[in-house]
Amino acid sequence: MKYTLVLGIEYKKYKNPGDIAVYVGGRLIDAFQIDQDVTFVREDAIISMLDETWYHRLDMTHLLKEHLQNGNHWKHTKLPTLFKIYEIQEEWLNGLIEIKVDNSHSDHNNGFMKNSSMIKFPIIGLFPSHFVENRGEQLMRIVKKIGDGEFKHKIRAGRKHSPTQADFFHDIHTWPCVKKYHIRQQSKKFKKNGSWWIGGSFTAEIPIKTKHRIKYLNSVGDKNIGFFNVYVPVGLFIATCKQLLNIYNEDQRSNRTKN
Repeated sequence: MKYTLVLGIEYKKYKNPGDIAVYVGGRLIDAFQIDQDVTFVREDAIISMLDETWYHRLDMTHLLKEHLQNGNHWKHTKLPTLFKIYEIQEEWLNGLIEIKVDNSHSDHNNGFMKNSSMIKFPIIGLFPSHFVENRGEQLMRIVKKIGDGEFKHKIRAGRKHSPTQADFFHDIHTWPCVKKYHIRQQSKKFKKNGSWWIGGSFTAEIPIKTKHRIKYLNSVGDKNIGFFNVYVPVGLFIATCKQLLNIYNEDQRSNRTKN
């Protein structure tokens, strides 16, 4: 079985380009360079980018409407405009996904630094490639099945609402996207802030795990038990974004960039 790895990137350039290399299970699968600023999708454009087929057929339109109305989801989520998409052999998916960044460009002088190149990865997702055939049908059916199961479990436990955006930042594990990962920085002079912007050269490490015979990315610090939280914008976006669905369905998926 083949898997699709989706990497969404935002970038703030300072002077020189940033170099990125992606490893899966110790195997180099891509190396590329970013030589310009990369921003995010406008909030008012997000819904128009989504294929609504399975939201309607699976009675999931509330994931579009309610999230816009209460402002907890789409309007508070920054979605990138640059994607790298890879098709990976299942046997390669062992150990870690490693994203190695060479990006130590700054005006650091005598202990002071005002400007530096910064990067973040707001979307890192992994799922079996056939899940997104037919406009993402199976992926959305699984999202619904897990989401319904999570909701019923919470009702039985005395909680009267389904997972919210707040759950995304707590210890509920998310799927198909990872939300937290370990950063090994080469220099302490560069800092990462609460918005996940990271300066300097570093390696992002994401463990690869297996559950129900499916490979997935494990968020650092999250409990590896119970239901996944699937109703989060980044996961819904990579499952139903029309532009990404077109890329998934192309004959040659490896090393594709969408900008």
